[in-house]
Amino acid sequence: MAKNKTDFLEKKKKIELLESTATLFFPEVCRIKFKDFSTLEVTFTEERYPVLGINIQCFDNPKLNSESKIKKYLIDDEEINYRLDKKKDVLCFNYEITVEKEKLVIYKLLSILRPRTFRLIRLALTWPDSLEAKEVIDPILARLPKIIDEIKFNPQRTKYDELASLDYNLCNARLISNYFWDTIKLRLPLKWRIELSKENEYAKVILDAKSNFSFLVEKFLINTNIKDQNKEKNTDKLVESFIQEITKEVNITNAKLKKSDENNYFFYFIASEVDFNNSSKVNKSKIWYRIKVLEDRIVIISFVFELTSHIELENELYLEKLNQIIGASEILV
Repeated sequence: MAKNKTDFLEKKKKIELLESTATLFFPEVCRIKFKDFSTLEVTFTEERYPVLGINIQCFDNPKLNSESKIKKYLIDDEEINYRLDKKKDVLCFNYEITVEKEKLVIYKLLSILRPRTFRLIRLALTWPDSLEAKEVIDPILARLPKIIDEIKFNPQRTKYDELASLDYNLCNARLISNYFWDTIKLRLPLKWRIELSKENEYAKVILDAKSNFSFLVEKFLINTNIKDQNKEKNTDKLVESFIQEITKEVNITNAKLKKSDENNYFFYFIASEVDFNNSSKVNKSKIWYRIKVLEDRIVIISFVFELTSHIELENELYLEKLNQIIGASEILV
């Protein structure tokens, strides 16, 4: 479609999503606010209403291997009056509905990066179903097709496409049982590598092929003697005392302690500390403790995962998997 003179003269705001995975252009008058790394809100007037919500997601799905399956994935309801267009390897799906005196327009753009990687941008705009709102919304609706037509997807794989593959692989990894010191069982992905220290005091579990990510597992034993009288109360005090000791000089957040039957405890938190070589940098780690109190000793297994990536999503993907694995682990003694 040929551009008219005003198209060339109009100033645009250029927005990069997910490190140039997608590029969007908005009229200069728009106000743009990032809610997080993948979500933004756009307003077109000084009243800051209505709000165009935009979200981008990268994902892997080898099962979306035909146009009919992709179409079914995009379409929420076959009975709605929708429009579906295709431009090269980008599908554009949109519809407008009315729900409880509110109007809603939805656009979905799906970029296909063959063979199995996808980028999905969702745009949503709502407004009251009234004549007064119509005067405000009509000029915005007139702008939307042009904004959407100018969205550009990166033809190359980006870091966030790689993270989409990581997410898929972590979710679908084959797990096998591993026994550490005959004390704890962890079901770990088959491709993760385990390195035991020479003294067999701790283990390092490597999570990726380039050894950029790993976590440490370590066992501790504390000798004790719990009297039968008020045993449960004494057990809780011992664990509380241990927790106070290990956290007294550590800046911690998101701490949580859980107790199950047979004197099993699960304690975890985020630890933050200033980098030894760079005082302006703060290093963060997720730390878990599995604790079991026996009559003559306390068995403690610690897990430490340092959040080394500068990309929040990458840390979160590994953390989600580790939370599942460590949460399901068992102390065997």
